[in-house]
Amino acid sequence: MFSQELESKYLIPAIRRELVLLMLKKGIKKSEIAIKLKLTKSAISQYFSDKRGNNFKLDSYIVKNCCDNIISGKNCVSEIQDLIKNLKKTRNICGIYKNNNLKPDDCEVCENGIFR
Repeated sequence: MFSQELESKYLIPAIRRELVLLMLKKGIKKSEIAIKLKLTKSAISQYFSDKRGNNFKLDSYIVKNCCDNIISGKNCVSEIQDLIKNLKKTRNICGIYKNNNLKPDDCEVCENGIFR
């Protein structure tokens, strides 16, 4: 599987799930979360009930700053993209994929890292 496929199928849903859970813990209503994350209310409920984004483990501390930025009004798409770029830059993405038994076929990040 290519790295972009891994991101869209596993990483982004896991990030969204953690964002939803963090925002709910902060007392934000599901309807407001849906607006901030540009998702439907039913998608928020699915993330909350582990029906979406649950097939990939991601620690909530990884998305904490992203969550705070989105709550303060920053664009959620840009924040998620910045988070993924940072995970690649710091090679933290390698450990996340390894912990989830995934290996991107075209990984440039890990070329000299844990997968090669």
